Amino acid sequence: MIRTLKLTIAATAALTVMSAPSMAADYFAGKQITVQVPSGSGGTYHVYCQLVQRNIARFIPGNPKTVIQNMPGGGGAKSAAFMSHVAPKDGSIIAMVAPGVITTPMVRKVRYDARTFNWLGAPAARAAGVFFWHTHNVKDWKELRTRPTTIATSGFASSGSIFPRLVNATLGTKMQLIYGYKGGGRMNVSVEKGETMGRNNFLSGFTGVRPTWLPKGLVKPVIMYGPKSPSKFAKGVPRLDDLLKPGTMEAKMYEVLGMNLKVGQAFYAPPGAPSNVVSILRKSFTEMMFHKSFIEEIKKRRVEHSPVTAKQINALIKAGFDAATPDVIKAIKKRVYTKKKKS
Repeated sequence: MIRTLKLTIAATAALTVMSAPSMAADYFAGKQITVQVPSGSGGTYHVYCQLVQRNIARFIPGNPKTVIQNMPGGGGAKSAAFMSHVAPKDGSIIAMVAPGVITTPMVRKVRYDARTFNWLGAPAARAAGVFFWHTHNVKDWKELRTRPTTIATSGFASSGSIFPRLVNATLGTKMQLIYGYKGGGRMNVSVEKGETMGRNNFLSGFTGVRPTWLPKGLVKPVIMYGPKSPSKFAKGVPRLDDLLKPGTMEAKMYEVLGMNLKVGQAFYAPPGAPSNVVSILRKSFTEMMFHKSFIEEIKKRRVEHSPVTAKQINALIKAGFDAATPDVIKAIKKRVYTKKKKS
């Protein structure tokens, strides 16, 4: 009887090991993976998620089916909270982070912490800036100190609102942010129709979905931030980090918040996902990012390819949080994350 019991335990243990994702090359066979977009359709967040959704499966053992899902809200905060508390942790869903939400837990109480995300990688870390529609004839960022302007944006935690507020806080500009747009596509329509005068965007945010706007001069950047861009459309445009005096509180604020853009269009699996499942996804994602066919498709979609690995993402986030000393956090809270009362 003891021998039978031992055999039963051994058999059960063997089945458990064999069923573990790390031991099963076909763990994802016959399954479906959802790629979640933290915004509405029509912008380059959606483009990058489409690129991943269309390519990732063939790099994953078992070649699972893939679908795409949009979850706009709060500038990406709704998606991040969903991934942290609701999403299944079995590898059946991954999401792209909206850059601004990474630093939000430093200054506001939210239902997620980006340091707990299981990062897979980012196809690109992109240069961004404030762009105005040509009919408004905004030629220089200094005009924004005295001239009333309106900026279309999504939620309070999005990078599309954080950085214009940071520009206001550090350079004394007076851009008025108009919140509530569900994705880049709707912001573009707002700017084109004259509902708002401009918007924060990535350079490739236009080349990917409105490819004629920059070449025709329909939109013009007046200030830029994030990774430096070799694009001809960024040439001669002042950069926020160059305008801030090193060592000042303004420069320290930029150092912390700028981490959002250095991390880039990063994808992750939910916190609490088994390490063996994460390993499969991370390895597959990395192979995809550097594969010739993926790079060719990115070029066809006219968006940027400047990959950031999961290891680099974790290091960037750690450095950003380490730089967020109490005095810097206090300044960011007061000057960037305080909503102005309507007069």
